[in-house]
Amino acid sequence: MRFLLVLLHRYLGLATALFLAMAGLTGSLLAFQHELDAWLNPSFYRTLASAEALPAPVLIERLEAREPRFRIWYMEYPEAPGHSAMVALAPRIDPSTGAAYPVEHKVVYLDPADGRSLGERHWGACCFQAENLVPFVLELHHNLSLPGNWGLWLMGLVAMLWVLDCLVALILTFPRGTPFLGKWAKAWKVKRGSRYRFTFDLHRAGGLWLWLLLLPVAVSSVAMNLPSQVFKPVVSLFSPITPSVYEARGQLPRDTLGDTRMDFAAIHARALQEARRLGIPQRLGELYYSTEYNFFGAGFGDHHGAGGSAWLFFHGTDGRLLGEEIAGRGSLGERFYRLQLPIHGGGIAGLPGRILIAVLGLAIAGLSITGVYIWWRKRGARRHGEARRRNAIEPSRDQASRNW
Repeated sequence: MRFLLVLLHRYLGLATALFLAMAGLTGSLLAFQHELDAWLNPSFYRTLASAEALPAPVLIERLEAREPRFRIWYMEYPEAPGHSAMVALAPRIDPSTGAAYPVEHKVVYLDPADGRSLGERHWGACCFQAENLVPFVLELHHNLSLPGNWGLWLMGLVAMLWVLDCLVALILTFPRGTPFLGKWAKAWKVKRGSRYRFTFDLHRAGGLWLWLLLLPVAVSSVAMNLPSQVFKPVVSLFSPITPSVYEARGQLPRDTLGDTRMDFAAIHARALQEARRLGIPQRLGELYYSTEYNFFGAGFGDHHGAGGSAWLFFHGTDGRLLGEEIAGRGSLGERFYRLQLPIHGGGIAGLPGRILIAVLGLAIAGLSITGVYIWWRKRGARRHGEARRRNAIEPSRDQASRNW
């Protein structure tokens, strides 16, 4: 049985090593993505105006008037004075052709005091210019910058294999025989010795010391890449999870979704009204519009911290409330699911949590690299041993042939 587990750990590690090393390094940077992006692109985030910020619907209206070929689908409202608003735009449909205008998706940063543009960029563009670095790293981390859902599915598969490998790796550290704790204690230590022995101990002990952090991050990776395909069905075996508004409306026939008659101004007012009724104390910081499924979303809370505290969703035709996702409410399964984003980014523990995630990302890359090194050394030793056995057999055959 142990031999099979060793093989499983070896090939799971080899299959995921490159992806996990990349995810670890990029995730380490993304733990502080907002601060890093603001440092690289200060003009996007800093405003000189000291006047009071305009309401979000007014900023949207002014930008739409300047950009008639674009529709707005997402907005982050500034959290404090002196910060910009961020708006994501996509091409509108040209009524004369029935096709989208030939313009690229872009992100615009606005001075909230008067709505003037502070700068813009094409999100996810390659690669290492100051304005492209953080968005490119973010896309690479989440979906390998692959088109469609291919990257999400691939990284979701890697995440599932990682969860399995975490469990297998833990079992392999268990000693044979007794006393269990006395022998297991050796697995937690890094001993001096050859380069191979040091690397092996570092790989095993590092994985053990960090195991209680690695497994939750691996599980959260599954939740973020394959929520409806894998994570929610598994969690629903223990506690029910209501499908999200996006998932529910994605299952409806197109002709039942209705026409979009509401706008951001109306949704903004509805969101504030429902927030008061539901007792949501956080400020409204995000607005979202799904043209595909005809609904709006309003996010309350810190969008750069723990992933927001609450989201409300409204029908695009009549503005009725379609659903709510509020931290600390719902079934145990729903609460567990909503914890996955703040766990993955470290926001669940504030600044110390984000620092921990940044360090953990480097450790994940290190574990992947040391694992490949261990396999390579063992592979070389096996080949050397096989060559010695062949060399020992050949003279014996030659001697036997001469005697014959």
